[in-house]
Amino acid sequence: MNRYATRDCDCPDVVIGTGGKRPEKCEEHGSRYLSEAQLRKLHPAPVDEGDLGIRGLGRPVADPSDGGASNAGRRRRKSPKRSAGPQRDWSLARTKVEEEGVCRICKRADSYEHPLEACHVLGREHDEPKVGTDGRPLRELWVHPDRVFPGCGPFPAGCHGDVDHKRINYMGYLTLSEQLMAVKDAGGIAEAYRALMPVERREERERSAAA
Repeated sequence: MNRYATRDCDCPDVVIGTGGKRPEKCEEHGSRYLSEAQLRKLHPAPVDEGDLGIRGLGRPVADPSDGGASNAGRRRRKSPKRSAGPQRDWSLARTKVEEEGVCRICKRADSYEHPLEACHVLGREHDEPKVGTDGRPLRELWVHPDRVFPGCGPFPAGCHGDVDHKRINYMGYLTLSEQLMAVKDAGGIAEAYRALMPVERREERERSAAA
């Protein structure tokens, strides 16, 4: 029995019987489904004596040495809950990533081991609320396609991880429309340059400190 879930949206887990084919992505949000083993690597959790469920949720198992009373009746220590954050509409962002089909930085094609992900240019905090038919902002956020570009994962590995953890200068990999959006979100050209060239900025600070 295989279990799958997606880390980009809160859609229900998918359970497939032995020999079943893994679903590629969530139909509503276009988020890629990952296996239980992949999600465990991305979000490690303390291992209980029970079997480890999807997203690290363990189940207590009866201990045969004491008739099944001790472990089955023992209350598990609850791990801190992670905030799921607001819902996001990834539809146009995922369409853009899938149409390009390769990582913008390393040119690696989409694959099971290295899935293409929608990498935010300046972070998720710039996603804006969708607007309802009455003109009022909704609780759901919209991921503008100019605020993302295709980067290989799975995060935090791959080029997606390099961008988010500021291990690479990536301004030269962005299109003009993506750079203009970065200037808008950062609040100016100089601010955008510093955000998109983190390695260069870090090296400048180190040279200044050593002088």
